[in-house]
Amino acid sequence: MSPVEKTVLDGLNMGIEQELAAYVFYKKSMEMTDDEKISELLGKLAREEKDHFRILEGQYDSLVRSEMWNTINDVMRREGLPDIDEKMANVHHELIDEVNESTSPMRILEIALILEKQARDLYTDLAAKVEDPKGKDMYEYLSKFENGHVIKIKKMMEDYK
Repeated sequence: MSPVEKTVLDGLNMGIEQELAAYVFYKKSMEMTDDEKISELLGKLAREEKDHFRILEGQYDSLVRSEMWNTINDVMRREGLPDIDEKMANVHHELIDEVNESTSPMRILEIALILEKQARDLYTDLAAKVEDPKGKDMYEYLSKFENGHVIKIKKMMEDYK
């Protein structure tokens, strides 16, 4: 077996950072908004970003240890995967820093849309670059999931207007 290419691990790291930033944004925004519908959507998105974080962490771990991709189901069934802890919750991202008590619900949704589009585009790009079918499947799965988030957020924005 040959060592995993640095670019593959770099791609996973970019995804991990993207999911972590989105998770932190959603958690912070939930605390800053009084709008119940938006808070509910943000909570759902935060939970899903946490799952994506675990998928990417599991793939990274598998590639470093065994130089093999896992299926998404295999990754999610594994015990002992890292979780997002308090140290990670201090992620810096200018869009996260923009949110405070005076941020309008519409602006929170606009930022969420930006983050989701960034994640979707990252995974679409990585899917096109990865040769291993399991790696490609994982990135395509994440890209479709993030696109679903884009659709949900756009719908909420339309409902809010």
